[in-house]
Amino acid sequence: MKGSRLLGALTFGLLVGWAVTLYAKDEHPSDLFKQYCAKCHGEDGRAETERGKKVKARNFTDAEWQQGKTDAELIDSVTNGKEDDMPPFGKKLTKEQIEGLVKNDVRAFAKK
Repeated sequence: MKGSRLLGALTFGLLVGWAVTLYAKDEHPSDLFKQYCAKCHGEDGRAETERGKKVKARNFTDAEWQQGKTDAELIDSVTNGKEDDMPPFGKKLTKEQIEGLVKNDVRAFAKK
């Protein structure tokens, strides 16, 4: 009797988990990304915006580029900017916000 209850509970839990995963709202990109990054990199991360093309912004969906950069390098670029028109955001955003942008937004584009 205990075995069938456990199996039923486990099956129910798996179904609920599957449904939540299937129907969960996609929160990507974050509002922070939309506010600070999408102007150049686009909401799809492909940098095909007018401004992105002008400043030659990085395409975050490029798998080779993603593999060639560490999180620390990306965090440094966002914090301190880069010579190629990437502005520094270290005074506008907290360390935690920048880490979140890199780990939750920039890295998420690698999966697309």
